[in-house]
Amino acid sequence: MSERLRLMAVHAHPDDESSKGAATMARYVAEGAEVLVVTLTGGERGSILNPAMDRPEVRENIGEVRRKEMAEARQILGVHQEFSGFVDSGLPEGDPLPPLPEGCFAVQPLETASEPLVRSVRSFRPHVILTYDDEGGYPHPDHIMTNRVSVEAFEAAGDPERYPGTGDPWQPLKLYYHVSFPRPRFEAISAALDERGLENPYKDLMKRFEDMERDRRTWDITT
Repeated sequence: MSERLRLMAVHAHPDDESSKGAATMARYVAEGAEVLVVTLTGGERGSILNPAMDRPEVRENIGEVRRKEMAEARQILGVHQEFSGFVDSGLPEGDPLPPLPEGCFAVQPLETASEPLVRSVRSFRPHVILTYDDEGGYPHPDHIMTNRVSVEAFEAAGDPERYPGTGDPWQPLKLYYHVSFPRPRFEAISAALDERGLENPYKDLMKRFEDMERDRRTWDITT
């Protein structure tokens, strides 16, 4: 009898598991796989997008509200879930951008940010890890950092010399980017539309890519 598949999905905030890859996880659960969602931050600086939830008691207890939402999502999807304990970095806005908050997830040294995930990988022993692409799926500092931490954990968890004290080594077989917006593809489409004088719905996206590069330089989380 083959071993039961174990899949780990690494996300930046509670709610990302529902908006990014939920159907994939639900399908694997339905097919008998064991799925663990690792949520790297508590989502303490998240925005309230639903006007019905934009109330003082929600704003003042946003971290607790998001944990309760995560608990409900966990039951609906049929997954296991754990928090890594880092603090949400928020999405800075303005020109120039303000610095990221002191002590938040995105400003942590890579080894500090990666250690809890290495521990989770060695404990859960996943065959497959799902995470965001190297642009974070979209330019949020926590999403960009999530990619870096996931790659680090994937490469380090099987090495007994790295991250001592975090459990027995385990090497996952595959690492997939399931949230990806490849820039070259959209740049090529945008250029082709402009050359033909056609309406170009990608102009805003091109500006977003430019802002992404600026943001990454400003936050200094690329090295």
